[in-house]
Amino acid sequence: MNAGARVDEGRAELGALVELCSLPHMGPARLRALLSERDALEAIGQLRAGGAAVLAALGSCRGVDAPLVATWRRQVASACDRAALSGQPVGADLLDAHAHEDVWLWVPKRSDGDGLWESDPEPPALLFGQGAAVTTAVRRVGIVGTRRCTAYGRTVAQQLGSDLAAAGVAVVSGLATGIDGIAQRAALDAGGQVIGVVGSGLDQVYPASNRTLWADVAQHGTLLSEYPLGRRAAQWQFPARNRIVAAICEVLVVVESGSAGGSMYTVDAAAERDRPVMAVPGPITSAASAGTNRLLAEGCAPVCDVADVLAALGEPGRADVAPGSLGQLGPAIAEPLDRRVLDELSAGPRTLDELTLQTGASLGELASSLGRLQLSGWASEIGGWWEKSR
Repeated sequence: MNAGARVDEGRAELGALVELCSLPHMGPARLRALLSERDALEAIGQLRAGGAAVLAALGSCRGVDAPLVATWRRQVASACDRAALSGQPVGADLLDAHAHEDVWLWVPKRSDGDGLWESDPEPPALLFGQGAAVTTAVRRVGIVGTRRCTAYGRTVAQQLGSDLAAAGVAVVSGLATGIDGIAQRAALDAGGQVIGVVGSGLDQVYPASNRTLWADVAQHGTLLSEYPLGRRAAQWQFPARNRIVAAICEVLVVVESGSAGGSMYTVDAAAERDRPVMAVPGPITSAASAGTNRLLAEGCAPVCDVADVLAALGEPGRADVAPGSLGQLGPAIAEPLDRRVLDELSAGPRTLDELTLQTGASLGELASSLGRLQLSGWASEIGGWWEKSR
């Protein structure tokens, strides 16, 4: 076979794979069933013909019923007819559409020695990417956590993202609201590398509030998805997304998390892939730290500063932050009253009346001080109670 024939064959197989990914309600488990004993071109042919073997494979997948299979067969038949009329392989039009949007394709099973997928129990059949290619020459740490983070969690995520970027370590996460997006924004702002794994097509921003972050990651980092252009976000797609975050990172850090939820899906996926899991300690009274504190109780290593993460990564020499830095964040406190207020808040949450009594300041002076501390990220107010954020 000459080189040109090999290129044509590779493009045909890749086009068939994109066509399968583009079928409605196609997910990773269903795609693995289709490709378990056949390549993408064979799966297209057998699906169109209603072959017993491929139908039996699909029958083992939860949620796949006769109407859905009939829809897939009609779409595949239509794609084959278009390909015959154009003289191009099946899916060539989809390949061109993705290339037009600067989306590149990554077939993990074709990767040569990257080490990411060699023993993965659920490797993706195909990944769609924008931005820089993922390389194992760059060290990679996953940072995940709750969408409903506290001021403390926000501060820790920002500092870890920034410090890892300064150490030349890429931050891997899901670009979600909360801890994920905060850590990745901080890494970008520090000039670091970011790998964002999303649960929809790369043109379907979710959540919409992260549109600017998505665009910045695509331009300055790497954006990855298992789903083709046009695929909207769906709740079932995010647990599947989390396993890719776990596979790509070398160490996973959970900043804040409840006892259940997306972060814990990622923790389970990391454990299945022998990725070390670390957790940031939090107040035992905070629901946002219930999951991370439980992880610590179960034996996960604690993260008190970026040096802990770099040591777990096997790169202690990269640490350029003093131990304990997560408790010493933020701009310097210049005003004497601000320092007195912060000293009071260090002992625990205080009401405005309590702070007035303890500091001897007037309400006006105290309001100005708290405003400065809140603006600089040192203090926050919840339900009438002021607390130290850093």
